[in-house]
This record gives sequence, structure tokens and C-alpha cells, in this order.
Amino acid sequence: MKAKTELLLHRLLWLADKPMRPTFRNIEDSFEGWAYHQGLLPQIRRLEAQGLLESTTDELSGRRLHRLTEAGRIAATGGRDPESAWSAPWDQQWRLFLFDIPEVESSKRRLLNRALARAGCGCLQGSVWISTHLPASLEAILAEEDSECSHLLLLLAASKGKIVDGRMVLAAWDFTAIGAGYEAVLEVLDQFPQVAGAADAEALADWTARELAAWRKALAADPLLPAVLHPKDYPGPEVSQKRRKVLEQAARLARTLAPGAHPR
Repeated sequence: MKAKTELLLHRLLWLADKPMRPTFRNIEDSFEGWAYHQGLLPQIRRLEAQGLLESTTDELSGRRLHRLTEAGRIAATGGRDPESAWSAPWDQQWRLFLFDIPEVESSKRRLLNRALARAGCGCLQGSVWISTHLPASLEAILAEEDSECSHLLLLLAASKGKIVDGRMVLAAWDFTAIGAGYEAVLEVLDQFPQVAGAADAEALADWTARELAAWRKALAADPLLPAVLHPKDYPGPEVSQKRRKVLEQAARLARTLAPGAHPR
């Protein structure tokens, strides 16, 4: 998905309405309408065709109204739902992915490592990767005989207790880097008071783009483990909660900056 489309969905999700309670709205009269006129307006039909946006016609005005579908909401969050992942139960079973590929076939090793990393698995050591579940992306390619995962072996290992689980988590994922990603998100969130003080549509649009980029980068590095496996001082849930509050403030500001809006 292109960056402009992702940003458009993000604005529809956060700067247009309450995220969990989408309603049909006339987007051309909203703050997002200002953003669409910067070259994003043609994306609307494309989003509808992809099932990310749905529309209806207002009986009184005859105007076309839009809202995000559930698929659109998920896409707007980068295809990952941190809160759901953190609150998900864990069956106390580790999924171990092992492979034995000769060093001379380095290209295959790189492809396999990338596939495992993209799926959110952590490298425990060498050619041993772990996950709390079987990622959908790996489930699909594990069934392909001629894929880069054809050399992959999946094993199940029962949890050996909180201490051992904690050591495995810290060994498999770089939580120092993960924490740095969330720190970058906090830096952008802390800049919002200046944006609010400026009360300028372009400043808000620029801040929104930077906030989304920082958030997506932080999530890309985070395996989003169930809460029972979170290391001490893991900042994910706290940063997510603060982000929600700041974006709610941004949404209120966006509505006051929409064409024809009256200051509240």
C-alpha cells in the first residue's frame, strides 16, 4: 500500500471520527477534504474497490457519504492491532522454526531470515527462530513445496516457566531497539502542543504524517507479544495509551480547522 493511501486511511480513522465508532460523513467538507485536494481525492474510488471504504447517499442532501470498513480500520493501523495482540491469551506453547541451509546457499538463508523477521518471529540463535503463534504469512508459505520456507521445520515447545520464557524473549528480540522506536513516537507526540498552538491545517497535516511514520516504524520492530511475556519496562502499552489521547486531541483540532467549521 502506498504511503499516501496509508496516510489517507490514518486521517480517516483518527482525524475524522471516533476510531471504534465509524459513521458516514461528507468527507469533502472535512479537514480530510483539505488533504484529499492535495492529490489524494482520486484514491477514494480505489479504496472503495478494495473494500477499505464504503459509501452511501444522504437522502436529504443527495451528497455522497463515506466511512471506513473494518478492513479499512485495520489497514489504517498498519495491518496490526497492538491492543488485541497484547490482550490475546497465550497457549504456553512456543513455535520453534528451525532450518539447515548450507552457508554456500546464502541467498536462501537471507530470504528465509527475512520471511521470519517480517512475520514477527525472533531469532533465538543462529537458525532457530521463535514465535508465540504460527504467523499467517508463514502458515501459507510453509505449505508451498518450492518456497524459501521449504527448508523450514516447525516444532512446538512447552513453556518452562516465567523465568525461562523471559530469557527467551530478551534473547530473541532486541527490546533496546524496540524501546527506542517508542521513544521516537513519544518525541512526536510531545510536539503536538506546538501544533495545536499554531492552529494551522498544514502544520497538523505535517505532524500527522510524522506521527504515523514513527508509529509504524515502532510497530514494525515490535513482535507485539501477549502481556504475560512483556519484559520489565516495556513501553508499548503506555505509549499506545498516550497516543490515543493525543490523537483524540488532534481530531478535535482537525474539526475546528475543517472548511466552514466554527471554533469551539
